[in-house]
Amino acid sequence: MRRRIRFVSFDVDGTLVTPSFADIVWLEALPQVVSEEWGIQLEDAKKMLYNDYNTIGPNRPEWYDLEYWVKRYRLKIDPKSFVNQYKDAVTLYPEVIEVLEKLKDFYELVIISNSSRLFLDITTRPLQRYFKHIYSTLSDLKMMKDTQAYLEICRLLSTTPSQMAHVGDSMELDYVKARKAGILAFYLDREGKKKGRRFIKDLRELLPRLL
Repeated sequence: MRRRIRFVSFDVDGTLVTPSFADIVWLEALPQVVSEEWGIQLEDAKKMLYNDYNTIGPNRPEWYDLEYWVKRYRLKIDPKSFVNQYKDAVTLYPEVIEVLEKLKDFYELVIISNSSRLFLDITTRPLQRYFKHIYSTLSDLKMMKDTQAYLEICRLLSTTPSQMAHVGDSMELDYVKARKAGILAFYLDREGKKKGRRFIKDLRELLPRLL
């Protein structure tokens, strides 16, 4: 029997929005502040930060938490004001609005992201009219985007995993973990290296697999 999908959820960075905003904040702006406040060369600040980013790694919540990095480096900035300076760098992928316009009449649309609420409030601003539910697993659930987080969000939505589909650009976090929860998962591989019915290169390819 074919499952009846009620909810379609999306990752954000790399799925709905390009990495441009995050890259400016983490790779350019934050090293600039470290350079200025520590009185060191920008390249030295970048080397130090990038090394620490790699040491922490994306499987730990600190990696996504700007407040953690501000405290760690003893910076005199307000995180919210700091990231808001770069809000104009948020860029949607070309097909996003077209796809959301088609899906919104058939499904309740959800965002499930590892990004902190601080970032998510900015990156989802151009899209909020499409999404009734926006979850930062880090800020709202105090957990990483793993199988348990997907199950908890299903509980909050009063639905079952079999009634949800999810799409994102992380093989582990968006595809493997969601599948383990019983969700119909799709891996967004914009480079088109992966082949399979559940692997898509463009969000437009999601439509015939759902409708």
